[in-house]
Amino acid sequence: MNPQSRNRRVRRELDELLREGVLDAMTHERLRERYPTEGWDWRSLGRWFLIFGAVSVMAGLVILGRTLFEFTLTKLAVLLGVATLASFGGGQWLKHTRPLLVWTGLSVELLGGLLLIGLTFTLGAIYSTGSGNWPALLLIDLVLLIGLSYALRNGLLLVLSAVVFFSWFGGFTGYASGWGAYWFGMNYPLRFLMAAIVMIAVAVIHQQSEAGPLARYRGFCKIWLSAGLFFAEMALWLLSLFGNFDLASHWWYHAGIAERVVFNALWAGLNGTLVWLGARLAMRMLTGYGVTFLVIQIYTLFFAHLAEHLGVLLSLLIAGGGALALTFRLEQRRRETETHDYERG
Repeated sequence: MNPQSRNRRVRRELDELLREGVLDAMTHERLRERYPTEGWDWRSLGRWFLIFGAVSVMAGLVILGRTLFEFTLTKLAVLLGVATLASFGGGQWLKHTRPLLVWTGLSVELLGGLLLIGLTFTLGAIYSTGSGNWPALLLIDLVLLIGLSYALRNGLLLVLSAVVFFSWFGGFTGYASGWGAYWFGMNYPLRFLMAAIVMIAVAVIHQQSEAGPLARYRGFCKIWLSAGLFFAEMALWLLSLFGNFDLASHWWYHAGIAERVVFNALWAGLNGTLVWLGARLAMRMLTGYGVTFLVIQIYTLFFAHLAEHLGVLLSLLIAGGGALALTFRLEQRRRETETHDYERG
């Protein structure tokens, strides 16, 4: 393990001990200073390449199959079933016999999860009753993938479960409302906000239990938390613009000023709290969400309420100049932090 990766790992462990109350803030800061981190995080980049590789392999196999063979749905289902089992089996084999290829094993299992989704939809097409209730297939996938995530201790499958939940929840609310389809508009955004609160609560319970009964799943709380925060941010973004719209019964919903002010205040309050908690608990993910969506909110308010009065040219100059100034400031702060760590390390 190179020094940078080792130091990052030590810092994550120290942050976890701070959150669990094992270390006080002064001891935590003193220990962190001994493990400076600089340079490019090649390990994180490698993880994303592994995920991209798993998705690409699946797409390539599908294209190759269509090129070389003439499939019926039944043959396709059999092939997908065999490939799914092979992926999960191969992932387990790699993780247990090739410790250095653990992320490859996790990615192969992720490929199995994607194949499982393809299998359920193929079976749905074969045994279709004409109801068009495709969200039910995603619900089956969701239950299976969450179970597999914990059975195989695979965080990538839990991330895929969050994506499937987003698709299922939106599709289900749309289907149940008589639309028969899922709109990216996140129908009933307030429902997504409620779901996000539940996911964040699960993340908190998970984090408190990962030092005890859920010790085998350490780190899963971050996935639950990240998914919950993302759904909450997206829901509040739409609520701040349109209010709690319901396009199933209204062709277009016109929210009052007071309603949008309330949701904008909630959104700003959430992001301000995330920035504060991120600094207090040494969780960069919370700070990242808070700062990112505070910037998004400012830009959203600017283009929604001011840009049309300033004109296109002036609006673009202000928006672009603000983005550049923010970038320069963040880069300057990063360099100051690195210099400070270097001098004290």
